Amino acid sequence: MSNTDAKARVLAIIDDDEQDLKELCLRLGNARDYAGEELEVGEAVVQWLREADIEAHLQFISETSVNAIGVLRGSGDREGGGRSLILNAHMDTQGGVPSGGDEAERRLRGAWAEDELLYGGGLANDKAQLAAEMIAIRSLRRAEFGLKESLYVTGVAQETSAPPAAGDEIERWSGIGPRMSQVREGHGARWLVEHGVVADFALVGEVTDFKLSLGQAGYLRLRIAVPGNVRYTPLLHRGDNIADNPNPFERAGHVIVALEAWAKEYERTDVLDFGLGAIVPRAQILEVCPAGLAFTELTDYCHIFFDVRLVPGAKPADIQRRVYHVVRALGLDCEVDPYDYRPGHLAMHAEPLIEALGEAHRQVFGQDIDHTKSQSLSTWRDTNALNEVGIPAICYGARTRDSNLGGGLAGENRPMAIADLIALAKVYALTAVEVCQIDA
Repeated sequence: MSNTDAKARVLAIIDDDEQDLKELCLRLGNARDYAGEELEVGEAVVQWLREADIEAHLQFISETSVNAIGVLRGSGDREGGGRSLILNAHMDTQGGVPSGGDEAERRLRGAWAEDELLYGGGLANDKAQLAAEMIAIRSLRRAEFGLKESLYVTGVAQETSAPPAAGDEIERWSGIGPRMSQVREGHGARWLVEHGVVADFALVGEVTDFKLSLGQAGYLRLRIAVPGNVRYTPLLHRGDNIADNPNPFERAGHVIVALEAWAKEYERTDVLDFGLGAIVPRAQILEVCPAGLAFTELTDYCHIFFDVRLVPGAKPADIQRRVYHVVRALGLDCEVDPYDYRPGHLAMHAEPLIEALGEAHRQVFGQDIDHTKSQSLSTWRDTNALNEVGIPAICYGARTRDSNLGGGLAGENRPMAIADLIALAKVYALTAVEVCQIDA
């Protein structure tokens, strides 16, 4: 069978999969999906793949956190250009803190269908893309042809991150398990490859409006400890400048204003334009909180948690130093300590995958693929974790439709059209055939 015949066969199969795709999205979308608690989603993924006669298993990170892995094994015949490929998407959904399974909260986080649209924050981010990948790999199995190189579909854990722990508890977030490693974005994808799932290329499914993303920003998170002393109010003397004011919380207000001004300038000065897109790094305050109880120590602290996004190639020590100088300019003896760092990356040596994806996009949509906007490039996505270990990874996914429930942000409920997800599954399947190659 030629690649052309194989592609025609999988397209015909996917045309009949609309109801199955809808049901799969609802099944995954209504499963518990907090970062660090993806077991329920992972089990559903593995069960579905096994029912489709696809080899699948769970890769445990903790008792409650898993990656789900399915594979169509290739013959290993690389003659003719076959290369292995990972289709990847994440199973956890950003937003909220586990509350023990409250049913009302679960309904708010769940998924449902209305007319030809699917709703649910966990679908756009990111289980609808995972469902499309699963439909794609099943179409290759049903088409009954072999591949020269292996095709993986992976639903990974802990792609998203939670706000930092309050006060001195930040150190407690460095472990593994529920509510522990959530703060480390891309943890599940790293775990995936570090524990044996590797390939020549990776295609990460995220919402991109059917456009191609060749790079993503990283991040540096800083804890700024503003010292001071909370005096008995009648005895407070603020002085003439902020450094004379002993109150650490009022001092912190000035620090926040200075950080905001720096962040505005940072967006302008540190843009990375790589020809096929521009990564605009942004920064903002994530949380402000006291360190322990005021009045109980000789020195009280107000902690400011600052999230700084990084363009590929940015040096975290340089960013830390720049923020430190902003704070020191206020005359305050603040500590500026990094507590979480992930570098950003551009996809290198990914040309065969880019060409395959571009051809698949043209076949499904009848036009050339476009490149994503800077806002999409400036977010964290698991392409970073894969590119970091030398697996060339790019990002491509469906679009969302307008909704009166809000739109555009990771935690909001962005509806997706079933027809768009069918088209996405076709693009994924055609890309896989071109990359892995038919074993004639």
